[in-house]
Amino acid sequence: MESLLILKSFRLAHCMFLLVSLLLFSTRVVADEWIYTVNAGDNLWSISEQHLISTQYVTRLQQLNKISDAYTIPPGTKIRVPVAWSKTQTSGVYAQVVHVRGSVLIKRKNAAEFPAETGMKLNTGDEVRSENDSFVTLKFFDNSRLRLQENSQIRIDEMKVLGDYGAVDTLIELQQGRTENAVPQKSGTGTRFRIKTPSAVSSVRGTDFRVGTTTKGEHTSSEVLSGLVQVEGGEKEIAVSAGFGTITALGAPPVAPVKLLPAPDLSNTPVLYEHLPLVITLNPLAGAATYRAQIANDQNFQNLWTEFTTDKLPFRDGDIPDGNYWLRVRGIDAAGIEGHDATIAFTLNARPEPPFIIAPLPDGVVDPIKREFQWSIQPEAAYYRVMISQDSGFTTTTMDNAEVTNNTFLLTDPLPPGHYFWRIASVSATEGAGPFTDAMSFRLPFPGPTMEEAKFDKTQMTFAWRAGGDDQSFHFQLARDETFNQILYDEKTSATQLTVTRPDGGQYFLRTKTIEADGFEGPWGPPQKIDIPYANPYWLLLPFAPLIDLLL
Repeated sequence: MESLLILKSFRLAHCMFLLVSLLLFSTRVVADEWIYTVNAGDNLWSISEQHLISTQYVTRLQQLNKISDAYTIPPGTKIRVPVAWSKTQTSGVYAQVVHVRGSVLIKRKNAAEFPAETGMKLNTGDEVRSENDSFVTLKFFDNSRLRLQENSQIRIDEMKVLGDYGAVDTLIELQQGRTENAVPQKSGTGTRFRIKTPSAVSSVRGTDFRVGTTTKGEHTSSEVLSGLVQVEGGEKEIAVSAGFGTITALGAPPVAPVKLLPAPDLSNTPVLYEHLPLVITLNPLAGAATYRAQIANDQNFQNLWTEFTTDKLPFRDGDIPDGNYWLRVRGIDAAGIEGHDATIAFTLNARPEPPFIIAPLPDGVVDPIKREFQWSIQPEAAYYRVMISQDSGFTTTTMDNAEVTNNTFLLTDPLPPGHYFWRIASVSATEGAGPFTDAMSFRLPFPGPTMEEAKFDKTQMTFAWRAGGDDQSFHFQLARDETFNQILYDEKTSATQLTVTRPDGGQYFLRTKTIEADGFEGPWGPPQKIDIPYANPYWLLLPFAPLIDLLL
């Protein structure tokens, strides 16, 4: 009797085990499925014959999809098809490298790593690794695209066709880093695209989404830009809709989806850059702990050039060639979920760099006589463009010479004395004109006034000149030598003439400079030589020379 009870208990437990196993299997089968869209003339028998292992699944397929008539199904009806019932094909199914930037390496079983190249085909089991500031875009059999960001690594676990080209099944293992993925929503072939990390699996059909994982896989972030993503972790699956993201910790279920941060405001972000490194400004985004910026050659960001993250604004990065680019920026919240993107086109023209300035330096003075501008030689420059304006914005130009071949420029046409701005750009034969220097102010002062003819009497002499402007004063010097080391007279005056005691006859030198109304003293004018006649000419004394000798 006791043995009979034990046997019945065992049979009951066995039945319960089978029932639970069947339920679990059924749940997994239902979850592990793809979608078939009914065409005109299709029925469950033709669909099963074309796409399933056997027509014996017709009844189960009918029950799963709650189809009343297996022979009459409206075109466009979506039918759930379990993967376990489907034909599978792997021959001729591969991924292709469509863009490579930087150092991206491919690893195949029992082989050393080798560089990825555009056009290269990848098979199941291949691993792809991107290094610092390196990116690669892969295209799969159903035209899905995966962009592997820098310092990231994936393994292609599965690539197969389900049924008679009814759907393409792709499974990617993200071992490190981040991916950005675009899965087509409408195509002749269905899509089943999954990304697996140590802590989560993200499954999609027709979706733009991003997946990132930490180095050891402790956390996985999933962000949905369009469509719907099923995120599974810790034996629980949740649906994440467009505009939301979730975090999945290792061994734990995904957290409740949170709304993605809005796109940053780029209204004050420049669209022209003329210096490196790039200094990218944007208005701070509420809720953003850090930011991610990406630069690409195209608006779709298929051809990434560089990316960087920072918790400080503005960004300072991006050693890239001159050209036209697109900038994409998103905020990242404190949990590590990345938000919506803001994009803007910009141009970089930083080469050839302008030369170093020698004279006049900013706020410098230009000699009003020589009117000389000088800079260092820029090796890449075939010639230089020099501009002068009375306003710092150069809305109007006083002078614009686009073909200065030397590193010294003499302004041949005189300018009225006053305040001006100048700037210079290098022009190379290969890259054309580079950026201008910043606008540099300079002053062109009044030259020292030109002296009129001096007037002499027995004891005095008078010098006169003309003022060049209103409220000017002047600085006058008279010396015995041209270097003005032996100065006889040094005087400042607001008058336009000066009378001094007449010195002994001989050769002397004088010079003047203008002191403008604001107190600015211009340069000395060129020294002028003056011969002062003797009061008693020596030739009148010649007849009396013998008498003078006797007296001495």
